[in-house]
Parts: sequence; C-alpha cells; structure tokens
Amino acid sequence: MERVYIDKSNMDIDFIHGKANKDLEIEKNNMVLGIDEFLPAEKQNINVEFVEFKKFYQRIYKETGCKYKNWVDEIKSEHSLYVKKIAKANFLYDEAMICKNCKKHNLYIFGHSLDVTDGDILRDLILNDNVSTTIFYHNKENMGKQITNLVKVVGENELIGRTGGSTRTIKFKLQKN
Repeated sequence: MERVYIDKSNMDIDFIHGKANKDLEIEKNNMVLGIDEFLPAEKQNINVEFVEFKKFYQRIYKETGCKYKNWVDEIKSEHSLYVKKIAKANFLYDEAMICKNCKKHNLYIFGHSLDVTDGDILRDLILNDNVSTTIFYHNKENMGKQITNLVKVVGENELIGRTGGSTRTIKFKLQKN
C-alpha cells in the first residue's frame, strides 16, 4: 500500500498484520496469519492449547503494533467532546445534526477480505459515527464476499444502516488497476 502514494508524509499506517520483508529470517518475520475463535465464550480463556494460532495472540507476540487503538481512542474522544460542547451550547439536542457536523475521520481499506478473524479491529474502527469508511474491491465477486464477511463482523442491521440513507458511513468503491 505504501507504494501507491507519492506523498506519504500525511499518512499514518498501522501494519496490524506485520510488514512483509523478504530480507528477514523466518524467526524475525512478524507476519500475522491466524485463525478465528472456535471455542464458545465460556471456554476461550480456559482452553488455550491453540492460542498461538489466533490473530490476537500473534499481533501481541510478534509486536506488530496497535496504533489503531490510539486512533480509536482519539476518534471517540473527539466525538464525545464535540457532543458535550454542542449539548452545553444548545438545550435542543439532535444527535443526527451533531453527527453531520462533527469532525469526520476517513478509513480506507484496500485488499482486505474483512474476515471475522479481524472482527475485533474492524469493529473498533468502523463502528464510530464520525468515521467514513471506504472499502475498495477488485470486482463484484470480491465485493460480494466482503459484504458477506462484514455481515459476520458487524451484523446485518448495522451494515444496512451504515451503507445507505442519512446515516451512511460505509461505501464500497471499485479499485482501479
């Protein structure tokens, strides 16, 4: 993704799945390739025999970084402060009006399946009313798979609400070659 942009000075990139580097030995490679949670909630913290195969574990163990957590905190804090400021100034409180005028953050997703294995990160980033998400796809088949995966991550009703109408925060865009 870095090669796509000429001016990277204004970009903040978080390599949550590690960064590909052909010069690194396998022991020093920090690429994250994990599986989804397969245990019921009550057993996840007890049966940890295969925990090293899960993405959250690999992200921590391989120290891929989690700048996105700081971004989410900043986004939520900005929104909260803005809502408080408006509520203090106006005794008429209109959430829809507030969300339209609040500072928007742009999230661009390239070449990602949006699989449930990354659901924790995707939910943290996408499910903020002051985040506009653009998901790029290669072809209609790819877009269909991304939509299906996103339903598993955020739920059908949430996805419907965020892809249309006045509350639209998610759009899909065909990626040009």
